[in-house]
Amino acid sequence: MPATPDEIKMLVDAFEAAHPRMARAMADLLLRGNVILEEHSLLDGSVGDGFEAFVFKVLEEHGVEKDQFAATLIALGRLRETIDHLDQIPP
Repeated sequence: MPATPDEIKMLVDAFEAAHPRMARAMADLLLRGNVILEEHSLLDGSVGDGFEAFVFKVLEEHGVEKDQFAATLIALGRLRETIDHLDQIPP
């Protein structure tokens, strides 16, 4: 049976409670931005490097440590995988 909206909300709420807002936002931006840049064959090279530098500059300006961001990025990936998996479970 697929997860209920309340169960999904609990997963998202736990993720949000465990990771700072700026780290969550930049992790989401990095993942989405990388997909877009890859679609346009711009991820490798100066555009991709500049985008990554921007993300890390914003994190630094807001006091988010690299290890904290890495943990958030990993957790976001796991959250997305978990939700995708739960959505595929037949009723």
